[in-house]
Amino acid sequence: MRPLTLSDIVSPEDYAKEREEFRRRIIALKRIRRVEVGPRISIVFENRDTMRFQVQEMCRIEHIEDPVLIQQEIDVYNDLLPAGRSIGATLLIALNQEDDMPQILQRLSGVEEHVFLDGEGFRVHAQAEPGRSTEEKTSAVHYLTFMFTLDQINLLALSPTVSLAVHHPGYDFHTAVSADAKASLLADLIH
Repeated sequence: MRPLTLSDIVSPEDYAKEREEFRRRIIALKRIRRVEVGPRISIVFENRDTMRFQVQEMCRIEHIEDPVLIQQEIDVYNDLLPAGRSIGATLLIALNQEDDMPQILQRLSGVEEHVFLDGEGFRVHAQAEPGRSTEEKTSAVHYLTFMFTLDQINLLALSPTVSLAVHHPGYDFHTAVSADAKASLLADLIH
């Protein structure tokens, strides 16, 4: 996936004009690309558009207009856009006020190491950003990369069913990936 550049980020004035439409488009895109895996974990498959939105929003919220500072934001989010035949994703652990958060985060420690995309004849094991879990707890947000071979991309395209799975000792669930999500992921891998 082609990284973001400074030329992809528009001025605050131009962004203000396009923000509502861009925001609606990203919400619709994330609705397709968000997969709930069990009661606590959701995985959002990211792409250039979702990362551009994040950079634009950070610049808007923090009033960043200096190109050097904008480039720093771009660099942070480009790290989440994998190169080559890969898809980036954000794993989110849902927590609420009533939860025993420390106990849940301890039970799910290392969950990011147990995420798979499965289809007919293939399995892609997600690679997690290091350093977000310890033996005592995990973070509620993790960044994943699903790296594909050409054969796995072809099998993904041909597979009648695709699922996203978490096979962790404290959390074992899988769910079907919709046809729209599969098509969106294939578009990322092919372009």
